[in-house]
Amino acid sequence: MIAQLNSHPEQIAVTHNTSNTLHNQIEIVDTPADQFCTEIVANALKIASTGQRVLIVQLLKGGIRQGHDRIINLAQNLDWIRCNLIRNISISDLNDLELNNFNQLWKHVRGATRSSEYSLVILDDLSLAIELGLISVEAATTFLTKLPADLKIILTGTNPHPAILELIT
Repeated sequence: MIAQLNSHPEQIAVTHNTSNTLHNQIEIVDTPADQFCTEIVANALKIASTGQRVLIVQLLKGGIRQGHDRIINLAQNLDWIRCNLIRNISISDLNDLELNNFNQLWKHVRGATRSSEYSLVILDDLSLAIELGLISVEAATTFLTKLPADLKIILTGTNPHPAILELIT
């Protein structure tokens, strides 16, 4: 089932769309800017506790000693990855090293989703990465249309990109 959840402090509304042709496996959670939804992390922990592997990826958040090669294991079966940057990405003026680190993370995400290692991938700020020109619309839509059938993906962030919305409607 595809669902779009608007999780703003003043209201929470869930809309289900069951006529989707994209394997009914993508959920979009539209959250206010710079807020990662606690409910999403709580549900990820719950799913991980059942023995299913879960990956949380914050594409545009940096962290010291983080990156695709330094996955943080938050709990059994729950992995968390951030970009190997000393800052968060909010504009597209990355230097060569930062851009390389971002591209390595994006490459890792694509590989991890194809590997069938995870049952659920939570991907934060894909739409903003598209808006900033870090990921092309074509690369993002190709990624989403080629997900393994047994993988569920939750896209979080603000203002879902129209091309992604078009995929699931």
